[in-house]
Amino acid sequence: MAFLQAAQALIEDRKRDRGALDKVLLAEAQRPYQVLRLDGPDNVATHGHFLMQAIIDSMDDRSVGAAAIDHCLHQHVTVAQRQLQEPWCWMGGSRNSWIAGGTPVPPATGT
Repeated sequence: MAFLQAAQALIEDRKRDRGALDKVLLAEAQRPYQVLRLDGPDNVATHGHFLMQAIIDSMDDRSVGAAAIDHCLHQHVTVAQRQLQEPWCWMGGSRNSWIAGGTPVPPATGT
């Protein structure tokens, strides 16, 4: 959530001022972004990377506009929401199996 809030502040700044990135806002977004990359689920971290890259690219490449950044933001939020709706999916089980005492290791099959 910290990354999303910081990224949204950075995006709003980019929309207001197409000049240099606000270094304070960039630093505030970089810290939680690094945590997301280290600890977050891979798909959420990947979309977070795409979002940060679009923000940074928008400074160097004027063809990367607000629509491209908004698209990356939407994709990141969608993937993160999906992850939150079923957080057990990345552990290899459903919510009900975890409540019932499931484990992340699939049972051995007898073949």
